[in-house]
Amino acid sequence: MIDLTTLRYFTSAFETGTFSQAARANGVSQPTVSAAIQKLEETLSAPLFQRSKSGLTPTALARRLYSDAEQSVTHLSTLEDRLRDLPQQTVRFHCAPDVLVHGIAPDLSRVRRKSATLTFSFTETAEDSDIAYLSEACVPGNHAFIPLTEEPFCVAVARFHPLAALSGLHLADLQEYPLIHRPYCPNADHMQLVPSLASPVAQAMNDSQLLELVAAGLGIAFVPRSHGDGRDDITVLPLRDVETGTRKVGISHRKTAFAKGLAQELTLTRPAT
Repeated sequence: MIDLTTLRYFTSAFETGTFSQAARANGVSQPTVSAAIQKLEETLSAPLFQRSKSGLTPTALARRLYSDAEQSVTHLSTLEDRLRDLPQQTVRFHCAPDVLVHGIAPDLSRVRRKSATLTFSFTETAEDSDIAYLSEACVPGNHAFIPLTEEPFCVAVARFHPLAALSGLHLADLQEYPLIHRPYCPNADHMQLVPSLASPVAQAMNDSQLLELVAAGLGIAFVPRSHGDGRDDITVLPLRDVETGTRKVGISHRKTAFAKGLAQELTLTRPAT
């Protein structure tokens, strides 16, 4: 029989991508988490993660187990708080248009497993939030910033696009192809690098929408390099002959003890992209 503690270690490892961060999230040592996962794999007679220096890659079995177990772990972990009928505390939360929501959802799920009293309300602006995932250039004055990751901007093209077979691009390669504009992300679009374009073929409202438009073949776009991770319908290629700059993403928080503590708890998980 699989016990709750083992499932909690598993869900944390699945969400954070490393045993060390899973251990930090649960207040135990890394060997404790590693041993529990190994015993779980022996029970299931199959591996749950592919281990590498860059972290953990979930197997198909791990994805099935996480899908089945995550809600139960959350429900049981917060049972005491719910039985004590503690008052709810709303966290005002903001996700910038250039941050993909699927990358931050595990953060919220893990934090709520520790406290059933938290509820999340999304805000339109970072200024109105307690916690925000955003680029450093967009941090409001009433927030402090905890950087998570920095990555270069590249060019996203559809999988079937003529440029997709290349290992890298030159600026001249883009001249004949329409671009999709990211007007909401400061210093990230670089459409000015392609002066032959009189106007964009489309303007996206957020990066999730942008990637779907690229995948459909409507145009190409400048995006953070990690936006191609986990997608088989787009290819993200570097520009070889021009500096496109980088995007530094992190968590900003209102300058209160509650928001600061929550932001620090969220940084235990792998960075949002």
